[in-house]
Amino acid sequence: METTGLVEKGIRFARDGRYDEALRVFDEDLCFTQHPTAMAYYALSLAMVEGNFDKAISLCLIAAEKEFYNPEIYLNLGRIFLLNNQKSVAIKAFRKGLKIDNSHYAILLEMRRLGVRRRPVLSFLSRQSSVNKFLGFIAGRIA
Repeated sequence: METTGLVEKGIRFARDGRYDEALRVFDEDLCFTQHPTAMAYYALSLAMVEGNFDKAISLCLIAAEKEFYNPEIYLNLGRIFLLNNQKSVAIKAFRKGLKIDNSHYAILLEMRRLGVRRRPVLSFLSRQSSVNKFLGFIAGRIA
């Protein structure tokens, strides 16, 4: 099978949650090395199957350097950070992905699953301020 076919097959397996199979496909001829999205999915599979978080994070960061405009890479990076119990860093990765594509369904789903709140409308006031609550209510209706 040619490299492009292997990459697509590996990505499909990883997206379906079949991380063992994805690792086996990606390890054939190390086909993921020239494809940043595949590298990010390889990293996620590595973290899920082997628990090798350090290597997974560095691979994902390399992929992000190559394709800084790809929200899927930040999605996978965030998922790896969550697996490694680094919620705050994961949220930063998800937010970076949302800056690229603010309607990316999988990232929004992860953020919703985490229960992440939006920042207060007026950051110099407390979250409990009635002004912030009112403005947040209005902003939520508009968005």
